[in-house]
Amino acid sequence: MTETDKDIVITVERREGLGKEAVRKLRQVGKIPGVVYGGGKEPFSIAVDRHAVQELLKQKAGENTIFLLKLKGAKQQRRAMIREIQIDPMTRDFIHIDFIRVTRGQKLTVSVPVELVGDCAGVRHGGVLDFSTREIEMEVLPRELPEKITVDISELDMDQNITVEDLADLMPKSARVREDPGRVVVTIAAPRAAAVEEEEAAEGGEAPELVITERAEPEVIGGKGKEESE
Repeated sequence: MTETDKDIVITVERREGLGKEAVRKLRQVGKIPGVVYGGGKEPFSIAVDRHAVQELLKQKAGENTIFLLKLKGAKQQRRAMIREIQIDPMTRDFIHIDFIRVTRGQKLTVSVPVELVGDCAGVRHGGVLDFSTREIEMEVLPRELPEKITVDISELDMDQNITVEDLADLMPKSARVREDPGRVVVTIAAPRAAAVEEEEAAEGGEAPELVITERAEPEVIGGKGKEESE
């Protein structure tokens, strides 16, 4: 993480009321109920301003942003990050948030987004890009936590793929990837029309004329989201 991340301060207040009515009142005044845990200390319930969380998620690292967590009324600040956010699938409102304390030398378990770059050879030759793994889960030291894993697909051609194992050189030194090494990240598949033509030709039938149509651009990479109900 960059040094500027240390300037991000999120102030929380200790939450006393734990019932549904107390939670409802918090949300009415623009606060999100949550918990702070980890770092070898006991967890405790907190409330945090909704706008502060929204601004935090706008940072380049998104949910993986490390910030300074300050408890209202106390002087001490601790480095922390978002561990989980629960979002209402209908209203898209924040339901609950978990913060985890970040301790120097202790690895974090995070999901890091994958970004594809480059003019793909296989797509230029008529192939279809299938971007199937958009996040890589790993354990990594806080100081080496990447904002994203950038994968150059310029040389990826028809019927070729890139697996998690192929990304080893792009991972931080301290990272331990928690994914199947053979899991496919991106592949370039032959267009369906060509596949049908080959199949019918193999069966002795007359191959239909191949009509070339304009294809859509590869899907734009989006951010991650978690949708759970309380």
